[in-house]
Amino acid sequence: MPSSPATPAAPERLSRRGVLKLLYAGIWLSLVGAVGLGLGAVLRLFGSGGGASAPQPVEFDQPASLAVGQARDRGAVALVRDGEGYFALSLVCPHLGCRPAWHPDQSRFLCPCHSSVFALDGDRLAGPAPKGLDHVALKQSGDKLVAYPGQAVDPAARLKV
Repeated sequence: MPSSPATPAAPERLSRRGVLKLLYAGIWLSLVGAVGLGLGAVLRLFGSGGGASAPQPVEFDQPASLAVGQARDRGAVALVRDGEGYFALSLVCPHLGCRPAWHPDQSRFLCPCHSSVFALDGDRLAGPAPKGLDHVALKQSGDKLVAYPGQAVDPAARLKV
């Protein structure tokens, strides 16, 4: 007699208890993953710097070519000249850390992220930024001016060249 082909076994159905176990396992895995992602974000935000280096000095050549009432930005710093002399501003928006840029046609620093507006002297004019731009140390080195981001100074300080 010819043998009949083996009939495939019907798949086992999960019991109600098995379905609940799988559901609980999925919930726990999701919860552990969410907590892990949140903890990672917090540690990154408040971490020890993770090897981040201190801001590097920024050199500005030919400061005399900068007209009174104008600014020149380079990296995270702007060199500004007003009637009293030269000063440097940190180009890190105090709102969320974006980089405002100098717009000579408007004589203002504009932050591209959330539309904060800052005057030539760094004062906040508009937007969500809670305060103006920070003034940073500025020193003369030969025929160059060197700004030191991260070294705050009195906003009234000016360098006369």
